[in-house]
Amino acid sequence: MDATNLTVKQGFYLGAGLWDRMLWRPVILTVAQSRLRLTDKADRVLFDAAAPEVSARFSFFGMMHLFHEGRRYILNREGASWSSSFSRRQQDELKAAGMPVPKLAGGSGGGGGDGILDVLDAIAALGDAADAAERLADGGSLRRNWTPILTAIGCRVEARGR
Repeated sequence: MDATNLTVKQGFYLGAGLWDRMLWRPVILTVAQSRLRLTDKADRVLFDAAAPEVSARFSFFGMMHLFHEGRRYILNREGASWSSSFSRRQQDELKAAGMPVPKLAGGSGGGGGDGILDVLDAIAALGDAADAAERLADGGSLRRNWTPILTAIGCRVEARGR
């Protein structure tokens, strides 16, 4: 399987700013046909771009920063306890893709986790699974989970952080 056939879907919380966790809202990032698409709770498309138009950076705080057309999108796997929950439609979409629903801080909310098996399958499909499988099984970081995927579809990735 080549990168153009890769499909990965994961739920995140999108931050308005690094320190403003009150405004973090549930979104779904979809990678398909070498494109990245980010949609919100109301099914609005925040961006839909070819992978080479998107760059990514991983923070020391375990967040993924995507950059497209001069805008930064900060993605985190966990929302604050007062963050909005994923809508029923978002939950159904993630479950249909075999992905867990991200949780809120303090353990409330959806199923948590980071879709390790689906991400592992995507990496394995690209032939990069040997070391990644071991890291993912141990609950690897976003950088370790997403760098091989983003790189394979043509995103520019600055893999710093944990």
